[in-house]
Amino acid sequence: MSRSLKNGMIVAGVLALFVALASCTTSNLGESVVADKVPAPSAAKSEPDVAPINETDTVTALLQPSATLKPDTVEAALHDVRTSKIQYVGAWAADEAGCGKIDQGAYDSFAVITPKSFRNAAEICTIKAAPPEDNPATISATCGSSAIEITLLVTAIGGLQIVTSNGAAPVEYLRCQLLK
Repeated sequence: MSRSLKNGMIVAGVLALFVALASCTTSNLGESVVADKVPAPSAAKSEPDVAPINETDTVTALLQPSATLKPDTVEAALHDVRTSKIQYVGAWAADEAGCGKIDQGAYDSFAVITPKSFRNAAEICTIKAAPPEDNPATISATCGSSAIEITLLVTAIGGLQIVTSNGAAPVEYLRCQLLK
């Protein structure tokens, strides 16, 4: 085998290793994650004990402790999206700092969505959930005496866009996490 052929094989091997390593990501907790596999346990964690919903979710968007939150916020934040496949269920805020303001007083840039309810600063609604894997999902909501349709689009970067049939402008949120 010629020297240039051997060198070419070495380069190809190194490139294959690089591609394999590039398909791995590092979670926010500093643990190696490959595709949809569960992170390997680590001996010591320096970050809060939270579980990101997606690799793109951030653990810096934290809600206040559950004892200070309304029951639907706790339910939404603890909802297991991986099991239910209902991606839009969760506690959502306009920015990371807003996550800490949900249920803590006057804050109006949020949405709390459970499988049966939708709440924001303006209204509390009961909803009929869309099929689990619909994205965007259109849900029927009854808010007081009025009925509206709400379209929920979970974005590739872990955000949520909400569009309502009542003519309000679309809003963008990010998922808030609850310390476990």
